[in-house]
Amino acid sequence: MEQKIPIFAKSRVIFGVLLIALIMIGEIVLHITNLPTWPAFVCMILYFYAHMDPKQIPHIIIGSLFGLVNYITLVMFVKAMAPTIGLFPAQLIYIGLFVGLIVLLKDHVSVVFNNNAFLLLFVAGVASKVPPAPQPMQWIAVQLIGGTALVLGVLGVQKIVAAITTPLNVNNVNSVSNH
Repeated sequence: MEQKIPIFAKSRVIFGVLLIALIMIGEIVLHITNLPTWPAFVCMILYFYAHMDPKQIPHIIIGSLFGLVNYITLVMFVKAMAPTIGLFPAQLIYIGLFVGLIVLLKDHVSVVFNNNAFLLLFVAGVASKVPPAPQPMQWIAVQLIGGTALVLGVLGVQKIVAAITTPLNVNNVNSVSNH
């Protein structure tokens, strides 16, 4: 049976305190600048969902960006097609093409065509129904700048916790100081 880390383990407490500080800073900055929080924090959540694997950061940031860009493309496609085929069929066709491309290309261009892209397209669609009016270019800016900052912030927290909680190897210290 796998041993669980104690609830109040030093690494867990430090990670939690630093993460809460990072979240509060992100919330305050976005609040003061009157920007939506969701595009940035979805990226952070996706990083957690990817088990905080640094190799997944490009997939999260670029895939999320691709999803938001596709929200803009979806709106343009629906506006162009709705007069001839109707609003709902136009949406279905676009979403079908989008998901189909993800399925076909996820193993070849996974940094772009991935679940993160689909999630951000979906969330943007939901967010577009909530006041104020949709501002996809603003969402993209918040996602790219804020999302990247938060994900890199969590990576920084991981490194700080590792540095604080990893025992120092005395042999490595001695070999470095002797050179």
